[in-house]
Amino acid sequence: TVLTKAHTLRIIIENGRATGVVYLRDGEEKTLLAARQVIVCGGAFNSPQLLMLSGIGPGDELRRHGISVVHDLPGVGQNLQDHLDFVMAWKSKSTDLMGIGLRGGVNLIKAMLQWRRDGTGMIATPYAEGAAFIRTTPDLNRPDIQLHFVIAMVEDHARKLYTGYGFSCHACVLRPRSRGEVGLNDIDPLSAPRINPRYLSHQDDEKTLLKGVRKMREILQAPALDSYRHRELHTANADTDDELLDHIRARADTIYHPAGTCKMGLDDLAVVDPTLKVRGIEGLRVVDASIMPTLIGGNLNAPTMMIAEKAADMIRAEA
Repeated sequence: TVLTKAHTLRIIIENGRATGVVYLRDGEEKTLLAARQVIVCGGAFNSPQLLMLSGIGPGDELRRHGISVVHDLPGVGQNLQDHLDFVMAWKSKSTDLMGIGLRGGVNLIKAMLQWRRDGTGMIATPYAEGAAFIRTTPDLNRPDIQLHFVIAMVEDHARKLYTGYGFSCHACVLRPRSRGEVGLNDIDPLSAPRINPRYLSHQDDEKTLLKGVRKMREILQAPALDSYRHRELHTANADTDDELLDHIRARADTIYHPAGTCKMGLDDLAVVDPTLKVRGIEGLRVVDASIMPTLIGGNLNAPTMMIAEKAADMIRAEA
C-alpha cells in the first residue's frame, strides 16, 4: 500500500529499535507500525532531517533544538557532496537552435505540430544534446569534468530567459572534495532542513572547475561552431583566472546531485553499516543516495536504483 499526500513526522524508537513511524495525513497524525523494519528513503536532505527529528544524530545539534537524544550519531547530516555546475552561453544568429521571440515562437508552434504528427522535430530534443567526460590534465587516469551541451541559452535552471537564439554548455566537477552539511532549522517536520553545501570550500574544486571552464570555452570556440557563435554572454570579458573565478563564485550552482549525508562505512562518521542498517539502532535502514560515502563521477539516478536493488536483495536474504 502506498499512502499519498502523507508526510512522515518521526520514527518511533522503542528500546533501541525502530518500530514504526508517525505521519501526517489530511491534517491528522497517524501511526504506522512496522512488522520487521523501517526503511528511510528521503534522499540526501530529508533522510538526515527525519533521523534528527527522531532523536538520531549529532547530540549537540539535537539538544540545540530541544530534541531528546535517542542515539548520538555524529555523522548524520555531515559529508554532504554535490556536483557544482557552471554554465557558459553564447548568443547565435542561427535559427536551428531553440529560441524565444516572434520567430522562435512561430517555429516552436510548428515544431509542436510536427511532434504531435510523428514524434520528431525540435520538440523531441532532450535539449542537452551532447555530453562529454574529459580530463583537465593528461596525467589523470579518469575524467574529472563532465560537460553538457545545450541547444538553448540556459540561465539559473531556465528561470531566467533570454530572447533570441543561442546555445550553452555546463561544466561540473565530478569528484568534489568540498563537504557540506544538513541540519535542522527548527523542530517542525514540515520545515525545510538547513542546507549548507559549502561549495568550493576545498581549493582543489576551485582549481578543477577553473580548468574545466577553460577547456569548455576552448571547445565552444572551435572552428566547427564558427557559424553558430555570435556573442558570448556574461563571461565575454573574463580572461584571467581571477576574472573567471569571480564568475564561477557568483554563478555556479547545483546540478541536483546531493549525496553522502548518511554515509555507509565503519568509521566514526558512518551512519549506516555495509548492509545499510543505521548503526546503533535495530530495525532501521537508510536506502537512498545519502548512503554514498563519496559522490560518484556521473549522474546519480542509475547508482541510486542500484543501491535500492542491492538493499532489496539484502532484505530478502534476511526474511
